[in-house]
Amino acid sequence: MSEPPVAPPPPPAGGLPWEERARYGAFNGFVETLRRLVTAPAAAFAEARRTGELVSPIAYAVLIGWLGVLAERMWSFLFGTSLLDLLPREFGEAWAAGYALSGLVLAVVLVLTPIFVLVGLFVWGAIVHLFLLVYGGTKDSDTGFEGTLRALGWSATAQLGQLVPLVGGLVAFVWSIVLQTIGLATFHRTSRGRALAAVLTPLLVCCVCFALFFASVVAMVVGAALGADR
Repeated sequence: MSEPPVAPPPPPAGGLPWEERARYGAFNGFVETLRRLVTAPAAAFAEARRTGELVSPIAYAVLIGWLGVLAERMWSFLFGTSLLDLLPREFGEAWAAGYALSGLVLAVVLVLTPIFVLVGLFVWGAIVHLFLLVYGGTKDSDTGFEGTLRALGWSATAQLGQLVPLVGGLVAFVWSIVLQTIGLATFHRTSRGRALAAVLTPLLVCCVCFALFFASVVAMVVGAALGADR
């Protein structure tokens, strides 16, 4: 007589409301999770599941990222159209035609944003996790790369900074660094100093590379200009 199939293990108990959508509902779970990550991020990260299904933090990041892009485009459109009245008529007409085309671009961007966010999450996660390993930030971790993805997924809350007019991108950038630092330290049981170093180092490397590239371009242009004057 064959043995009955073994039942799969039950899902982990607890977690953020978005991870318990069956109990809270999708909308209420999303809003409550957002509220907790905004008002008490350290407590929210500690409450989140450390293992189990990974769809929730990834789906949360994609949804927040989409809303952030929508907010940024909304402010760009509103402030751009308000400037039309300040321009000469011929410039205003040209700009208006550009905005008509930008509407189509916006539609394409909003459709492709979930893909960009998903790819960016894994690429940035791999880079940050590499520097966490370099700085010894995972020596006491029991979550591995999964913990990094979870931390970054919930840290996407910072994209709500795009709701701030004019400086929304800067607000989201700084807020994201803060949330990622808290999240990585929580999921990997490491110091916030190591977590912050893992986040900032690749950003600083990118800045240095960009500065060197810009300096080389300027040197080439200046050299070409001086050569032409001879």
